[in-house]
Order: sequence, then C-alpha cells, then structure tokens
Amino acid sequence: MARVERKVRGGVMRRLRSKYRVLMIDERTYEERFSMRLSRMNVLLVASAAFVLTALLVGAVIVLTPLKQYIPGYSDQDLERYAFRSTVKADSLAEVVHVRDLYIDNLRRVLRGDLPADSADLFRPIESKPAAADLAPSAADSALRQRIQEEEAYALASQMSERNERRRQLAGIFFFPPLRGIVTNAFDREKGHFGIDVVSKADEAVKACLDGTVISASWTTDGGHVLQVQHRNDLVSVYKHCSVLLKQVGDKVKAGEAVAIVGDSGELTTGPHLHFELWLNGEAIDPQAYMVFQ
Repeated sequence: MARVERKVRGGVMRRLRSKYRVLMIDERTYEERFSMRLSRMNVLLVASAAFVLTALLVGAVIVLTPLKQYIPGYSDQDLERYAFRSTVKADSLAEVVHVRDLYIDNLRRVLRGDLPADSADLFRPIESKPAAADLAPSAADSALRQRIQEEEAYALASQMSERNERRRQLAGIFFFPPLRGIVTNAFDREKGHFGIDVVSKADEAVKACLDGTVISASWTTDGGHVLQVQHRNDLVSVYKHCSVLLKQVGDKVKAGEAVAIVGDSGELTTGPHLHFELWLNGEAIDPQAYMVFQ
C-alpha cells in the first residue's frame, strides 16, 4: 500500500512539473509569433498569487476609501457621534420649549388676572409691641455666636480678606450644576484634591456651569478627556475623565449646555464619574459651596 501511495504521489508531482510549450502561430503563414514553456505547477502558483493580490487590492479599497460605508451592517463612529449630539441638542430644545410654555402660561394668567395672593397680604398684624425679653438672644443664638468667635479668634487677617474678596466676586452669580449625582469625593486642598467627584448614570451629559469659552479640549494620562472653560470674573471650570468631548477650543458655550459625556478615561479613575474643578484667580475653590449636585 505504501508503494502504491508513493507511486501515486510521484505521478501527481511529475504531472504537475511536466513542461508544456504554449505557441502563438499566425493562422495564415503558420509563422511562430510567441512561445512560452509552462507547467501545471507554475499555472497554479500564478493563479494563487493573482487571487491573493486581487483580495488585498479589494480589501485596501474597502478599508481606505468611503466605499466601506455602503457595506451592510458597517458601524460608522462619526455617524454615531453625530446621532448622539443630535439627541443632546433635541433634549436641550425640549427643555427650552418647556420653559417657554411655562412663561406663556404665566403671562396668560397675568393677563387674565388669575394671580395667587401676595404673601405680604397674608401676614397678621402685630397686636402688641415686643418687649425687651422678646428681643433677647436665645440660647442657640448665643452658642452659635460663641462658637464663631472662638473659630475666628486666631484667623489671619489676610485669609479673612481673601475670603471676603472671593465672596464679593462670586456674589450674584448663579451656577448651573454640571451633573446631578452623588458626590463621592469632596474638595480637600490639603490632600491635593482640588475638585469633587460626582457619580451619575452612564452616558449622562456634562453641562457647562456658566457661560464661557472653551480654552482647552485635550487628553491627559491622568485625567483622560479634559475640557476647560473660561468664564467671566477670572473663573475657570474643569471637567475631567469624560468619554467624549462635544466642544472644541474656541467654542462659545451657554450655562446648562452639554459640553461632554460622563466617562471613565484616564489612569486616576475607578469608574464612570465626573471630576469637576472650579478655579478663581488661579486658586481652587470648593464647588459645593456655590452649587448643589444632588
């Protein structure tokens, strides 16, 4: 049996390697125009090489040209990004329409005279004048005053002046919370944590806290996708660990406008969340002192 198999294999290889002469002859003069020596093995190799080259060429055309978009089932990342941005804008438009409807409804009530009673008219007049005992501070008020005096007894004047100056600069500014969620890590200047960590649902939109201009939209090893927005009064807000940045450098943003998507990018993260920082005159301040996140 082994000899038979060897003979069969040897016969097949001989047939594949057998040389053939291909001639091209003029039909009228029978003159030889072209000749070539070939074997079945050479024909198979040339056909295989042509097939591989054709497959590579077709693959390169599909991968490197827009023709791949016409393949059924192909997922285009740009298309998904544009769809998500359209969804966010649609949500913003729906909120604007809701606010406008409330305004029109209130205006109709004013024009009809259907107004709620003023709280000033509901107060009862004072029938008797307050005595000196009524104006004396309570025990809770006295304890609060004593505690504040003890805390501020050794405070430096410079720190008090800086704190008062900061309060004066931020007075009358209404901040828009960039994200509603649970604050898992609070502001701590001593530990080097110059912001807060807010955990919310996945793929939630991160919104600008104030009107401003995007001054940085980049990637860092620690913070992942990071967006910085310059506001008035030397205020800068920072949004870190985002999955997608919806704005670019130079874009103008409004308070409450979506600027990024909550993510888990960067090395200094343990899950999807937003690290939010607020800087005033180059100094980090606690965002929880000026806005509510829950």
